[in-house]
Amino acid sequence: MVMDFIGDQDRARSQTGRLVGLFLLAVLGTVAAVYFTAAAVAVMSSQRDEEPLGWWIPELLLAVGGGTLLVILIGSLVKMAQLSSGGKAVAEALGGTLVHPDERDPDCRKLLNVVEEMSIASGCPVPPVYIMDDPSINAFAAGFGFDSAVIGVTRGCVQQLSRDELQGVIAHEFSHIVHGDMKLNIRLTGLIFGIMAIGFIGYIAFRFIGPVLLYSRGGGKNNPGPALGIGVIVAGLLLMAIGGLGTFAARLIQAAVSRQREFLADAAAVDYTRNPAGIAGALRRIGGFPTNNLEQAAASEFQHFFFTSALSTSFATHPPLVDRIARIENRTQEDVGRQIEDAPSAAAPPVSGSASMSGQVAGFAGAAGAAFAVGSGSREVRGADEVRESLSHLGDADADHLAYARVLISSLPEAVRRAVHDTIGAKAVCLLLLVDPDSEIRHTQAAELSKTMDSATIEEIQRLRNPVAGIVSGNPELRLVLVDLAMPALARMDESDSKTFLQAVEAMQGADGRIDRFEWLLGRLLSVHFDRLMGGRSTRTPKANRSITMLEDPARIVLAMIAWGGARDDNQALAAFQAGARHMNLGDLDFPDRSDCSVTVLDQALDRLKRLRWKDRSILLDAAVDAICADGQATIGEVELLRALASTLDCPMPPVLPGRVSS
Repeated sequence: MVMDFIGDQDRARSQTGRLVGLFLLAVLGTVAAVYFTAAAVAVMSSQRDEEPLGWWIPELLLAVGGGTLLVILIGSLVKMAQLSSGGKAVAEALGGTLVHPDERDPDCRKLLNVVEEMSIASGCPVPPVYIMDDPSINAFAAGFGFDSAVIGVTRGCVQQLSRDELQGVIAHEFSHIVHGDMKLNIRLTGLIFGIMAIGFIGYIAFRFIGPVLLYSRGGGKNNPGPALGIGVIVAGLLLMAIGGLGTFAARLIQAAVSRQREFLADAAAVDYTRNPAGIAGALRRIGGFPTNNLEQAAASEFQHFFFTSALSTSFATHPPLVDRIARIENRTQEDVGRQIEDAPSAAAPPVSGSASMSGQVAGFAGAAGAAFAVGSGSREVRGADEVRESLSHLGDADADHLAYARVLISSLPEAVRRAVHDTIGAKAVCLLLLVDPDSEIRHTQAAELSKTMDSATIEEIQRLRNPVAGIVSGNPELRLVLVDLAMPALARMDESDSKTFLQAVEAMQGADGRIDRFEWLLGRLLSVHFDRLMGGRSTRTPKANRSITMLEDPARIVLAMIAWGGARDDNQALAAFQAGARHMNLGDLDFPDRSDCSVTVLDQALDRLKRLRWKDRSILLDAAVDAICADGQATIGEVELLRALASTLDCPMPPVLPGRVSS
């Protein structure tokens, strides 16, 4: 399954290549049309000359072709720059309002709970959620990657759908996040806008420049303005026509690409929830509406982002509802069509859909109860087969992972669960996760916090100290769950507050003179998160074109860090390192000393491994698992490090399910 996910990423990139090829054809067609238009004018104007021009005019082709390409390029770059902040720009363009994590509105709370569960289950960061005050049923995912992704949902989607149906829709959107469709959609938007720019220029010439010249009165009888104005108006009309044809071709390409990705996302949503009735029910409710148009001017520009068609147009970016439902339920289109016609209006209040999911949670909890009981003393290790089974689900979380995520979230004390949705509470919880068990070091940490943090955060730390301590001692696996849940609230801090918070984190880490594995992991997650929010270097995704042979040194450092972190002695560390190295087929690798494996070196190694090409990422992850499981088991800390490595490589890894192994 690792290779299935990696293969999906490679296919997404190859599809991007084909997309660029198709758009290049559309661009060349546009250039050819503009050239022949300009050549026609030149040929007709030269008929009275002694040597009239022919249709082949290289100088004109160079000027017109270069100008047309420049307009398309500038238009595309302008649109891409407008969307450079990722999904946030799309959500705001569509009139979306950010849903605060501490929202108490029942509709928003239900939506946030579903998104959080899906995030924990899939191993993705919890994305910001936007809601659009629109009665239609629709949703979208947008962004360049996991850390810039947002989920947008219409008010009608939350109010009209049951929880199971809403979960099916959100699972569909998470598939777009996981499988790289969002970046493809943003590129589509930029390329289409570039081609449309030709039509915009034609409209300006026709509507404004031409009339001004036509009615100019300077120069008496020899005034060239009117004749020139007529020529500009005609040229403007022609450019509008050419731009329209180019846009038509671009929209057809957009529709062809988008429709197939929607089928794949529907299938993934069924895998995530194991509940085809959820997403199929949502599609049926949409089919019950006379129209399901989004009341936003920008809807046509972002039509291909949505769960289903946001506008009634001739460019169908989504497959017909009947076809989608038929595939989901493995039925004929005729049967589905008759059922939709006989279905009640979508305006009817949704029936509760919590029963089926609750049953899944109860079923999973019962099956896993013998191996692991959340909140009543955790199993500190996982079996090698359990870890390998989880890695096989990269980008392909299923209903068991979703049910387990709900178990994990529901096991949190209510006070802590509420706190992570508030900015002050989220800061307090993250800092409490770094509290040292040694009383003397705790005293040093408290003194450092009193210097940097505000009184409100200090009070919240004191209030939550015992509940968070109980979580850390009872089930260390919940530490990263708390961090994931806290990220949206932390994102609301301004730059100065976030810098103060990161200084407090560093002070907590360094209070004992060393940084353990979890302290490093939490610090890395937070620093990368805030760096991306502030537009730092982490926002630029390096090109993934290096083989594992070219990145042998950072791969060796990561394996050594894993080996030393979980070993009881030098021999066990060496055996773990060699187990991982054998999987990479790099020959005899030098085993770094423990002193060579500092967290600074590890950070640098992980940053370099972002350039690892996709087909080699599975090799590295499998090698890491071999190193971790060389002794037949993995500690929670080792699993956390593996998930950090997977996250660095943009390979979201779901939680390791206790008691579940590959068949």
